[in-house]
Amino acid sequence: MRYFTLLAALVCTVPALAQNWYVPDNSSTVGVCNVIPFGSGVGSSFYNAKMQTRLTAADLGALPNIITGLAFASCNTGRAHYDQIEIVLDHIPAAQVLSTTFDNNLTPAAVTVLNSTNYTWNVTADVWNEIGLQTFFVYNGVDDVVVQISSTNGLAPGGMRRGTRQRIYWTGATGPAAAVGLSTASATKIEASMLTAHTSSHGDGCVGSNGTPRLSFTGSAQINNTLSFDLTNGVQNGIALFFAGTTNAGPFPLELSFVGMPSCYAYTDLAATSALILDPTGAGSFPFPIPPTAIGALFYGQYAVLDPAANVFGFTTSNYGRVLTGN
Repeated sequence: MRYFTLLAALVCTVPALAQNWYVPDNSSTVGVCNVIPFGSGVGSSFYNAKMQTRLTAADLGALPNIITGLAFASCNTGRAHYDQIEIVLDHIPAAQVLSTTFDNNLTPAAVTVLNSTNYTWNVTADVWNEIGLQTFFVYNGVDDVVVQISSTNGLAPGGMRRGTRQRIYWTGATGPAAAVGLSTASATKIEASMLTAHTSSHGDGCVGSNGTPRLSFTGSAQINNTLSFDLTNGVQNGIALFFAGTTNAGPFPLELSFVGMPSCYAYTDLAATSALILDPTGAGSFPFPIPPTAIGALFYGQYAVLDPAANVFGFTTSNYGRVLTGN
C-alpha cells in the first residue's frame, strides 16, 4: 500500500518531476564501445555477462521520483538478442562502497524491472535506446541506486558507449555468473528516465509474401500528441490487424507453430484490436492520440497481417513496440 501511495503522489506532481538523467554524461556518440554487459558473439568470452554500477543521488536529482526507463547508447544499428536478460535496481547508501561480491550490493528490497527470455532489442547507433523496463522503480531521493544487468547468450551489434563510472563485472562464454566480479572505472553510460515519454522496438517479424512485416513509429508518445504505429512489408492492398497489450511477460514471446504459423511470434496480449486496409505497397498506419491524463501508461503494440500464402493459418506477424506515455 505504501508503494502505491507514493506512486500516486509522484504521478500527480509529474510536471515538475518528469526528467531524463544521464550518467556520467548525455553524449550518445562519444565513449569507447564496450560489449559488457550486453554480449557479443556466439561462444565468445563476452557471450554471458553481469554488471553492477551505481547512479548517485546527485545523478538523479536528489528528489523522490519514479525510474520508468533505462536507455543505452549503441555504437551500431542492429538486432540485440538474449536467451535471458534481467535488470535489477536497488537503493544503496551513498557511503557504502560497491563490493566485488555482487550479492553484497543488493538487499531483499531489490526490484527486478526487466526479466525476459528470448528477448530481442532493436537498437539504433548513436542515440539513446530504451531497453524496455516491465516494472517501475520508486526512488527515495536520498540513497544511490545500484543497477545490475545480467545477460545470457547475448548477441549485440558492436557494444554500447561507456564512461568512467565504476562497474563490477563478470563475463564468460557460458554461465552462470561467478559470485565475485572485477572492478574497473568503465561502466556503460546510462540514461535514467523518470516519467518521460519513450518508444522502443523489440522482437522479430516473420516472412510473408511481401517480405517481413515491420512496425515502426512516427510522432510522439508525449501527452497531447499523436503516436502512429506504422506498418511496412504487409500484403499489397491487404488487411492487417493492429493489437495493443498490457504485458510482454510470460508466456510471451509465444511461438505460433501450434496454430500453423511457424517462426511467427505473439509478443503481447490482445487487450485492444483494430483492423486497417493496407495501401498498394503493403503499408498502413494506426494513429493513437495520447490523452492529457495518460502519464506513465505502459503498453505494447504489434501487427498481424492477413497473408494466406504465407502459412497454414494465413497470417504473419511483425516485430513489436513498447510505449511509455509521459511528458
